[in-house]
Amino acid sequence: MRLLLVPIMLLTIGVKAQDSLFIRFVPRQAIKISPFHLVSFYPTLQLAYEMRVASRFTVQAEGGVVLNAFNDNQRFQNKRGAKAKLELHYYFFPLARAKMIYYAAFELYWNAVNFDRRQVQEECFDLECNHRYTREFNYRVTYREPGFGVKAGFVKYFSRSVFMDINSGWAVRFIDYNDPYDNGDEVSLGWLPPIPNEEDRVVLSPIVGIRFGYILHARR
Repeated sequence: MRLLLVPIMLLTIGVKAQDSLFIRFVPRQAIKISPFHLVSFYPTLQLAYEMRVASRFTVQAEGGVVLNAFNDNQRFQNKRGAKAKLELHYYFFPLARAKMIYYAAFELYWNAVNFDRRQVQEECFDLECNHRYTREFNYRVTYREPGFGVKAGFVKYFSRSVFMDINSGWAVRFIDYNDPYDNGDEVSLGWLPPIPNEEDRVVLSPIVGIRFGYILHARR
C-alpha cells in the first residue's frame, strides 16, 4: 500500500508544481505595445490587451490607428484608418529557470486604410470638346484586408511585470484595393513586385510579431 501511495503523492506534487507555473506565467491581465508597427508601410500606433479566461487560455484584443507618418510616397498621401485583431492563446510548456512560457494562437484580423492620390485629367468646356483644359484633383483609394492566421510564440519575463512576446506563423489574407482611376502606374523595384502590390488577391503569408508588455496584476 505504501509503495502505491508514494508515486501518487509524487505525481500530485508534480501536477501542483506545474499548475503553479501556469498561474505564475500565464498573464492574468496585461497590456502590450508593438513598436515595429510604426515602421510598416501603413504605420500604426498599436496597443493590445490580454486577459486570462482559463488556467491555460487567454483572449487578446488589439487595435491600432493608422498614422500619416514617415511618408514621402506621392501615391500614398494622407494615410488614415485602423487595424483590429482578436486572438485566442493556449499556453503550454512553462520554463521556470528561463522565466518563459510557450503558446499557440489563432487570430482574426481586419485592416481598413484609406489614402489619397492625385489625378490629372483632360476635360472639355463644350459638348463638342473644341475647348479643352486639364484638371488636377485628389481622390480617395481604399485598402481592405480581413484575414486569419495561426502562430506559435513565447513570453519571456524580465521582471515580475515586464515581459516580451515574440511569435511567428502563417496568415490567409484577403486583399482588396479600390482605386477608381487605376491606370496601372505602380511603383516597383526591378524584378521585385510592386510595393505594395495592389492586385486584389487571396494569399498565404508569413507573419512575425514582437511586442513588449506589462502585467497589470503582478505575478505570484
